[in-house]
Formats: sequence, C-alpha cells, structure tokens
Amino acid sequence: MLGDILSYIFAALLIGLWLLAAFRFLSKRIRSKYGPLHTVNAVVVDKHTIERFSKYNGNGKSVEYIIVFSIKGKKKAFTVSEFSYGGYRLREEGKLTYRGERIISFK
Repeated sequence: MLGDILSYIFAALLIGLWLLAAFRFLSKRIRSKYGPLHTVNAVVVDKHTIERFSKYNGNGKSVEYIIVFSIKGKKKAFTVSEFSYGGYRLREEGKLTYRGERIISFK
C-alpha cells in the first residue's frame, strides 16, 4: 500500500516537471515571436561560443554563438547565428532592437 502511494507521488512529480518544462519552452517561444518589441541603447560587452558534443550530430559537436549586451547596466545574452556572430565587435555601441530572446537589429 505504501509502495502504491509512493508510486503515485513519483508519477505526479514527473508529470508536473514535464508540464513545467513544456510550459517554459512554449512561453519562451511565444515571447520571442509575439512579445513586445524593445529598442534600447546597448553595448556589446562579451561574445563567446559554447561547444556541445552530441552523438547525433554528424561531426559529434555543435557550436552555440553568444553575444552579451549591456543594457542600462544589466547584461542580456542572445544566441545568434555563426554568420552574424562575426559582425559584432566588443565595446561596439548602438541601438539594439529585440523581441524576447531574438535580436531584430543592432545599428
């Protein structure tokens, strides 16, 4: 009987965690597509890459390109494409337009 109760609690926790992860994923996607558009003065303060290894990728690794801006004293990071990554320079200042987690423009 106690084993059955613990099984139900464990199953409920797993379902709850799965629902939370799904909600966070969907809300992030919705904000990036339909959220408010922000235009602010920003400075590029960091740019770096993160290598991830995967047995499912053809060469066994993938690279994530990150640009970090300083906006009103706070840092905000964005993932960008390999192509646009080279166009950002450290300490470059400009107007950043973004929606959610996606850069629209930086001039």
